[in-house]
Amino acid sequence: MSLFKGLAGWSAISVSLLMLGCNESKSTGAAPSASASASPLTGAQAWLADETKPLTPEVYEELVLGLAKCQLNERGIDPRCEAYRDLKKARSRNTSLKDIAGLNATVGKKLIKNENPAVRWQAAQLLKSVFGSTPAVQELVLKAAETEKEPAVLISLVRVVGSQHRDNPKIKELLLKLADHESEHVRQEAMSWFLTPFGKGVEGTFDKVLEHVDNDKSMNVRRFLCGRLYGSEDERAIPVFEKYLNGKDTDPKLYEGCWQGVISAWTGFPKPESPSKQAYELTMKVLEKKPRTRTSPPWTSFRNLRAAKTDFPERDKASQAWLEKVKPWYKQDRLLKALDSIVLDKEAYWMTRTAALDVMRDLGVEQKKFEALEKKYAKAEKDDVHVKRKIEEILRRINVPVEDPRRHFVGRPGGPPSVKHLGTPPGERSQASDPHGPRPANPHARPSPRQP
Repeated sequence: MSLFKGLAGWSAISVSLLMLGCNESKSTGAAPSASASASPLTGAQAWLADETKPLTPEVYEELVLGLAKCQLNERGIDPRCEAYRDLKKARSRNTSLKDIAGLNATVGKKLIKNENPAVRWQAAQLLKSVFGSTPAVQELVLKAAETEKEPAVLISLVRVVGSQHRDNPKIKELLLKLADHESEHVRQEAMSWFLTPFGKGVEGTFDKVLEHVDNDKSMNVRRFLCGRLYGSEDERAIPVFEKYLNGKDTDPKLYEGCWQGVISAWTGFPKPESPSKQAYELTMKVLEKKPRTRTSPPWTSFRNLRAAKTDFPERDKASQAWLEKVKPWYKQDRLLKALDSIVLDKEAYWMTRTAALDVMRDLGVEQKKFEALEKKYAKAEKDDVHVKRKIEEILRRINVPVEDPRRHFVGRPGGPPSVKHLGTPPGERSQASDPHGPRPANPHARPSPRQP
């Protein structure tokens, strides 16, 4: 009996719910279709949907303001942000470089004091110019920097005016102040301008750098600065290299940075205008020093030794000029002998040995030398296998016919290049194929008006 009452109760509830659904259906009508409910596109979104229209100041400003939704850190805006991708897409569409440059200046000046840091960061980016900043832009940036607290925005502002610190005392003062900023990224950026041709001979700036190479609280900053210490070709860099590369207790990070710096002081990409004989001698001393270890010599920065050739195309005037300057003291045979010794030294880190092989190949070492090295590694075990594979790879590339574009490809061991790598110019490496890792972006490179 109780079961019957329970079933009757559930039936009554079901009927009630069904009637309620019918009544709602009658009162509200059918649900609108997706197309009917979608709002028409307006503003920047409408512009993005129509690929025929050129960029306008109004749309450009709206796209930049949209970056307020994006995350910002000391390296910049997260490139995965949809608003950032929209901006990047917009800048590459139906608008001339001249017009883009004009829009950059207009929108950048208007939004440089916006309340959102991501928008301010982008506004500063827009003020960068391939022709350098104008006095008006310099004043605008200096004023914005007075109150700016966000490290990423400060870095972006510095990149607008950093190259003018020799001619504008206010900019020099700003950089010296930011050299002591609490953010290591800001300190790094500010002092990096002192270590460029723009900083050559500017009083007081190199002293600030030396202070931080020795005493900065961040080892990353110390390594960074020592790696670029000869950028303004100040000879006071050489004793610093000697101090840390000859020191027994030098931190491995700092040692690595100074190793990069000492090589760059006499060769590399680009080559220095005033190559240092002392830096060359110190480089050779590090390469020849025994016993070798996992960290000495560091495998990093070996790529710069690939520039130390003694034969260049006639059209390469810069390299020809460099060669004339180093001829009295640079001995390529000595360098190749040291590299050969490293390859055969089982105590040296395997990545150092493979890096040495890359340099030997690029400096034109003959096939028979690599064949002799291959025999030395015939019974390779453990990490030595990587060295053996590198030798085999080099020999395989040597034997590819010259007319085959893969002849010039240098990639990771263990297989032929993919199709996308065949477009890499002869003698160069794509970023993905370089076994030493991608090269860092150059903040001092001339900006492209189309870059966000």
